[in-house]
Amino acid sequence: MSQMNNPTPLHFYTTKAKNVCVLMLLCVPLSMMDIPGPCKHAITMDHLLQLKQLISNQLRTSCSITYSFIERKHLSVVCYVKATLPRVLELFNVHFKYMRGSGSAQAVVSMQNLILNIYSQHCIPLLNEELEEDPVAFERQYNETPVQALQRVEEVLSLYLHLITSTNTPVNWTCEQEYNINVPPTETPLTASTEVAVGLSRQAPQGSSSDDFYRLGFIVVSICGGFLFLLTAYCLLERKKLQRQLHRTRMPSDWGLQVVENFEIQEEVYQTDRRKALGSHLSTAF
Repeated sequence: MSQMNNPTPLHFYTTKAKNVCVLMLLCVPLSMMDIPGPCKHAITMDHLLQLKQLISNQLRTSCSITYSFIERKHLSVVCYVKATLPRVLELFNVHFKYMRGSGSAQAVVSMQNLILNIYSQHCIPLLNEELEEDPVAFERQYNETPVQALQRVEEVLSLYLHLITSTNTPVNWTCEQEYNINVPPTETPLTASTEVAVGLSRQAPQGSSSDDFYRLGFIVVSICGGFLFLLTAYCLLERKKLQRQLHRTRMPSDWGLQVVENFEIQEEVYQTDRRKALGSHLSTAF
């Protein structure tokens, strides 16, 4: 009972080794799996469903709005999304304002936060004026209903979602050649799925800061897994060493207990024989 209340060093090392093994089982799969970056989850189908709900809440007979947007022309999917996303944010900031707390207002805030998060996570780089021409040459003034404007936004966000989820390689957002209005169109009209495939085929294996961050995390987790492996091996060796020491110290103590037990048995037999002899002597005397 006292041995259970006061754990021995063997129990301590056993528990420690089990905990280390559990940590290794948790860390090793993390180091072996493909860790997705934040851009893979920056936009989801829930955002598109919110946008669809916002479109359905618009009045079909509402007044037209005048706004600036990017005309597709010969732009690839990548460069079209890059040029259009700032106009999408401007469209929500200027033309879609609702009573605070309403469903439409919450949907607009969600779309604004989505675009700001894309830029804060460096999923799409800002325009580099030193390398790229301003895509203002593709800008056009539209006079349409809010429903038509939101449908253009839906198209852009759908293209972006398809773009980042259909490949495991980083997207090359370099568009200096396409934004140069002097470059003649070299592409023929394609379907949306084919355009995405063309845009992906032009991508170069160029990393981004977020990908570098997750690559560094993968390296750190791998190092931790190796360290835990070494620690586990060390704990197992110490456990075996402690078991040998306890076995050596237990043998003399067991021998001493056996000697004491034999002595007590002999003493009991002696006392029993003595009582029998005394009883026999008394009966003879009487």
